[in-house]
Amino acid sequence: MQKSFREFLGIPIRDQLSKGLLGKVCDFAVNPANGEISAIFTRRDKQLLLPIADISKVSADTIWVENPDALATPDEIIRIAEIIKLDTPIFGNRVFTVSRRFLGTVVDFRFETNGWILTKIDVAKKILGIPTEKKLINSSQIVRIKSNEITVRDAVVCAREKKLREKKIAVNLAPAALKIDESGN
Repeated sequence: MQKSFREFLGIPIRDQLSKGLLGKVCDFAVNPANGEISAIFTRRDKQLLLPIADISKVSADTIWVENPDALATPDEIIRIAEIIKLDTPIFGNRVFTVSRRFLGTVVDFRFETNGWILTKIDVAKKILGIPTEKKLINSSQIVRIKSNEITVRDAVVCAREKKLREKKIAVNLAPAALKIDESGN
């Protein structure tokens, strides 16, 4: 099932047995090498997390775990601690093409809950804090993820610009087609 970061933000993490609240989703730890989501942060200070391997079920509005002791600090799980040290956020990160054209910042991202893999990023430029010119970029177009930027292939921009040119041509032809129809010719 494909979900977005914004859909998951703030949903509860509960123990399957007691139904008790263990925390809420605050952020994700994403491995920049392969786009795999390794853990879910349950505190804004990123000091408590839930390893993805400990999730037993995901429903529409809750993440379920079998073991309430699954929550850990980042230093308790070495593999995840190494990913966190890389400090490569997805949400809010700036996005550039390989040729250094600025596309905007990540305003949301999507992932597959079956494999917990990043599938798409939603990128938008902002004017006065309001997102404009939104683009949906497939994760296969991502070249690298660094702490201060995400780099994508130039083909992403070329394909979008081609669609916009085709759309403008179609819009420019529309009035002439309407005139002919109105006159009955």
